[in-house]
Amino acid sequence: MQLQHFIKEKLEKNEFKAALANEELVFFTFLFGAKILEVPKLREEGSSKIPLQCARVIRMVRDGYFGFKDYFQSLCDTVDGGKDFYLLGSDFESYLEAQAAVEKAFADPNKWTQMSILSTAGSGIFSSDRTIQDYAEKTWGIELCRFPSDG
Repeated sequence: MQLQHFIKEKLEKNEFKAALANEELVFFTFLFGAKILEVPKLREEGSSKIPLQCARVIRMVRDGYFGFKDYFQSLCDTVDGGKDFYLLGSDFESYLEAQAAVEKAFADPNKWTQMSILSTAGSGIFSSDRTIQDYAEKTWGIELCRFPSDG
């Protein structure tokens, strides 16, 4: 009963974002990026300008700061060239805001522990197989690549 009261209180104060999925209360504490309904329009419009912070990171990747300079060249080209299929540039500022919220929550050990427990308890819907298939079909609009069977 205490947990239910706690959850209700946090939801009323809009301190958690939650969704009912398969009759489980799932918590989305740190969300960032475009909403799924915004994705097609953002892809269609493209982006000729990315945020300065994102441009700096792309430059660091291009220069090999994180290693694998050649490996990420095509990704950097697509982000810089306005053909950012995965919307890295358009989601970057939102990501930075979410990261700041993570850092603030982590600085409070009691709050972080509470949030971690609730997040873990509500994560059953997010099996990796179901999540990957859902993203592939609904978000990215791609077909799954099946592993050939041995028989």
